Amino acid sequence: MTEEQKLPSIHQGHRQRMLETYLSGGLDGFSDVQVLEFLLGYGIPRQDVNELAHALLREFGSLHRVFEATDAQLMHVTGVGRRTAALLRLIPDLWARTEQSRLNGTLYLRSTAELGRYLAARAEGLLEERVWLLSLDAKCKVIECRELGRGSVNSVNLPLRRLLETALLSNATSVILAHNHTSGTLLPSLEDIEYTRAAARTLSAVDVILADHFIVGNHSYVSMRASHMLPEL
Repeated sequence: MTEEQKLPSIHQGHRQRMLETYLSGGLDGFSDVQVLEFLLGYGIPRQDVNELAHALLREFGSLHRVFEATDAQLMHVTGVGRRTAALLRLIPDLWARTEQSRLNGTLYLRSTAELGRYLAARAEGLLEERVWLLSLDAKCKVIECRELGRGSVNSVNLPLRRLLETALLSNATSVILAHNHTSGTLLPSLEDIEYTRAAARTLSAVDVILADHFIVGNHSYVSMRASHMLPEL
């Protein structure tokens, strides 16, 4: 007996109808509650998840804010455990990985403005700090943009060894460090500056250039290179 067959018949029939609706027309015929209900059914296969879908939208106010919430925020909602939180977090992460895969090897970023816009888009709507490393070849073609950690930029959350290993594995000629600020200000902290200078020295030892460090958020960015906070290349 499958997990779906274990459901009470009323819920089994409802999920089957949702599946048929999706297969015939995608999500166009779904409300936001139904989108969440359809998704949650795969993570919580043996109970009615309609009320949980409503509860999530009441808590966060919109579908995109549900998907942008942190694990702790999601699990604050009654009925959401680690497995369900992981499922909801997987959606934006899959989208980001898909976009990265689509652009890798075809995208060239040569100016501060192009780099800033590209990196700021990755931070849109995030409620926690994340750190990325953008790897470029000699012609400034994007090799990859990898999330390296969550939390502030320091040697605890992002050891210099991990930064170095990621740059070397991507065969990058130069790299761009980026992280978002959720406080509303994009001014680099003293810790940001000290870590960036240490990272530049570490990467320089293996002939990889740390070309810049961007602080991003709210569709905006600050370039530490353009702000004269980094050593000259």
